[in-house]
Amino acid sequence: MSANLAGQRALITGASRGVGAAIARAFAAAGAEVVITARNLERLEEVRRTVAAAGGNAEVLPGDLSTRAAARELARRCGDVDILVNNAAVVSGKHQSLLVQDDEMWDLQFAVNLQAPVTLIQAFTPAMVAKGRGVVINISSIAVQRPNPFNAAYAAAKAGLESVTRAAALLLAATGVRINAIALGVTATAAWEHMLPPKTTLEEIGRRIVPIGRAIQANEVAAACLFLASDAAAAMTGSVITIDGGAMAGSPLVGAAMQRP
Repeated sequence: MSANLAGQRALITGASRGVGAAIARAFAAAGAEVVITARNLERLEEVRRTVAAAGGNAEVLPGDLSTRAAARELARRCGDVDILVNNAAVVSGKHQSLLVQDDEMWDLQFAVNLQAPVTLIQAFTPAMVAKGRGVVINISSIAVQRPNPFNAAYAAAKAGLESVTRAAALLLAATGVRINAIALGVTATAAWEHMLPPKTTLEEIGRRIVPIGRAIQANEVAAACLFLASDAAAAMTGSVITIDGGAMAGSPLVGAAMQRP
């Protein structure tokens, strides 16, 4: 069953590259009117051109999500939407221990990764409820289930986002508004490359720690978002779908070690 989003308006945050850009292209190809937002206007325009070249329609709306006020202003400028994809995220490249008291880093992680999605859900879902239908998709991470001592702020913020996903889904379940999340593992994006240690590649990380032997591709995440936005997922709300190449199923390194003579 192919997704048909004709006549629907979708806002994708963090859409200037990577997963967000792939989601924008997939939604536009399915007929949606796409609104793409991020801080970098030049990259947003590049995404808009790729969408237009494929016959789709994308509106560029530069915006900052580092404060609640900025998120509310973005929502006001955007107007009503039928689909909201909370994809924008900040991933710290500092790799700081949980015990490091870096208030600026912690505040930014929670502002962009948790408070902004909550603010946008609060801003957009009342109109969805009034129409009797709408979709929210929150992009989360397997770091919620497998954090490490050096990404605690990110993992905690994403854990909060998954809790908000479930709470909002329950609150709005009878209204026709569906809210789900996707937890990503190692993904082939610039954000992941930024986090890697020096002289380490995504290809290497994929081979070492992802059971399928590679990083997840942005278009694979976009396909899952397209499904969740479509009527094919009409019975799904409050769910967190994991796309991680099998990482949460267990470690392939353990199995390999047990098979050694």
